[in-house]
Amino acid sequence: MPRRTPLLRGWAILLPAVAVALAPLALTRPVGDPSPWLHLRVGQFLREGGRFGLPDPWAPFATHAYVPTQWLPSIVVSDLTDRFGLGAVVWTRDLGIVALFVAVHLALRALADVRISLVVSSAVMLAAWPALTERPQLLGFVLLAPVVALWQASARDGRARWSLVPLSWLLACTHGIWSLGLAVGAVCVVATPWGRAGHRRMAGVWVASLAATALTPLGPRILATPFAAGSNGRQFVEEWLPSSARDPHVAVALGLCAVLVALWLFQPDRPPLWQVLLLLLSIVLTLSMQRTVPVAALVLAPMVAAAGTLRWGSLDRERPAPATERWALLAAVVVAALVALPLSASAARQEPAYVPQALQAPLDALPAGTRVLAEGDVTGWLLYTAPQLRPVFDLRIESYAPDHVRDYIDARAAEPGWQSFIAKTAPRAALLLESAPLAGALQDESHWTVQARDRGFVLLVAP
Repeated sequence: MPRRTPLLRGWAILLPAVAVALAPLALTRPVGDPSPWLHLRVGQFLREGGRFGLPDPWAPFATHAYVPTQWLPSIVVSDLTDRFGLGAVVWTRDLGIVALFVAVHLALRALADVRISLVVSSAVMLAAWPALTERPQLLGFVLLAPVVALWQASARDGRARWSLVPLSWLLACTHGIWSLGLAVGAVCVVATPWGRAGHRRMAGVWVASLAATALTPLGPRILATPFAAGSNGRQFVEEWLPSSARDPHVAVALGLCAVLVALWLFQPDRPPLWQVLLLLLSIVLTLSMQRTVPVAALVLAPMVAAAGTLRWGSLDRERPAPATERWALLAAVVVAALVALPLSASAARQEPAYVPQALQAPLDALPAGTRVLAEGDVTGWLLYTAPQLRPVFDLRIESYAPDHVRDYIDARAAEPGWQSFIAKTAPRAALLLESAPLAGALQDESHWTVQARDRGFVLLVAP
């Protein structure tokens, strides 16, 4: 191949670094997800020495002890928010998205040239985009990217990566997505040749990673949390429902599956069993529910990058030294963090989405211990800004019996029998959308009165 000029060689460093450094200019926006308020309250509660159990410290109708699987980012961001204001939530989202791109890109650079890596990394970001909100799961994706890449690297060369053990521990302190990291590891261990050197050490890494997960501050009970959360989630939560190929981010993930199969068809050798099983797992993750589409993209990315390299070879034989690229990207992340500071502070001065801030004063005026029936998405904000109140239902859906969740949904829609739910839960106030059928029913049939209105919400009090 003809020798490339230093300018052409340097673009492999400059293009990703500049894109990362300037990313906050395009990413920064006011808080737009209902969940961070709940996690701020969880972090605040844990920092104050609180502990979850039964009876639940916040909600009178919770029947299952809440397990704060996202305790580490909740505590950290809660502390940052107390120190620097709501801009800390915006800033951590910007930094999390930047860190995710860098983590994926660096993992792929070990397998492919910069062009293949940039294309595949961008596809991962597109597939994950709807999930890249102000939630602890964003940090979970950042940690899952190297976990998945390291397990696949071990399956590829038979070398055990013991760094997976502390990574798995940290991931288990961050989000319930740790279970999918172990699932990828199990596929890589079981489906690689058992007689190969290093296989026993790979199995040892998986067992040690499972043990590390059980040794987080939550203890062994964390191992049951994916099943507890999923039981209600699959019935009632939109992001737990099956995804549709018509959604753009789902189409991107399925496109990665199709590209991988097409690349395999051009290979002289069949793909190993572990890759075939991971492809099937990725298809299941993509189609089974919306919340696992990003995980599917993270699993597919290293295989697509490796197959692309086998198909086209290295396009930058004289690529910059990996250490040079890593340092350039690290410097770009630091610049991005600095760029995001004033942007985040400005975004925090704008009203967050789906939050009736003008109703905080009348909520504060309600007596401590008042039971409140609130729209599900606003209950996190209610718990954070009015902790003296007691919601009859909140975002921690895994803490409630399915019958209670179903009755709550029916009551909000003013379905027949809604009066029974009101009688059973005995709320003295309601924070509802003005357009909600229950808001009209409470006023017309039960003579509740309007206390205040804001941004499409109405605060009602019982007679």
